[in-house]
Amino acid sequence: MPILTLPGTAILPVLLALALPVFTEEKPASLLQKDKKALTPLQQLVGQWRGAGFRRRGSTRGAWKENTSWSWKFSEGRAAIVFDAPNGRHLKKGQLSPGKTPGLYELKAELAGKGQAALYVGRKDKDGKLVLEAKMPPPSGAPARISLSILAGGKRLAVLFEGRNQDSGRHYRLGEVGYTRSGESISKGTGHPECIVTGGRGTIRVEHKGGSYTVCCRGCLEAFNENPEQILAEWRDRVKSELEKKKAKRKPAPND
Repeated sequence: MPILTLPGTAILPVLLALALPVFTEEKPASLLQKDKKALTPLQQLVGQWRGAGFRRRGSTRGAWKENTSWSWKFSEGRAAIVFDAPNGRHLKKGQLSPGKTPGLYELKAELAGKGQAALYVGRKDKDGKLVLEAKMPPPSGAPARISLSILAGGKRLAVLFEGRNQDSGRHYRLGEVGYTRSGESISKGTGHPECIVTGGRGTIRVEHKGGSYTVCCRGCLEAFNENPEQILAEWRDRVKSELEKKKAKRKPAPND
């Protein structure tokens, strides 16, 4: 049987090609699922909110009103949570995305009245509050730190805006907005339908092939309308997985 021989100059590239590791680009679907999983801890932000802002606690002097809307955004195989606050005192709109390390988040925001953008980075503290610090010194009067707290079982949202003294490095209060979820009362129960896209609070009804479901925001509505079969398949897999986990927890240990 004849043996194939290669010139010495041709062998080296072949050996290098075999030795080098093969890097494959991560699929968009995989990145989308990773983004959704990373942002799930912030799911309660999604919804319509009515707010009242105060410069100082216990004083209505200089108070203002503002509303904001938070929703999921699915674009180019990635997921994010976006907000829009047309009459916001400090921020007009923004996008929350997973950071470079687990548990880290990045907020790209448009500053109110300045036409400028700012990048904030941070994570949840031990009390569950999302604390975001400006990556670069913001313009004068703009927030250097933003803290978001979900209260009353997801019915209340408190957002504290703080500036930062460039000389001392100390933070000072710019104002705080207390939001109530639209259509909610603090005294109401906590039961609610589930969004079939993200598992959050379902508020918008959708239908497909005779079935009725709910989604939590316009971003999830668009995702469902674009590919309802895929969304329903993922939802069924999620429900099945959750049921299996519950059964495993109920199953007694072998020695019991």
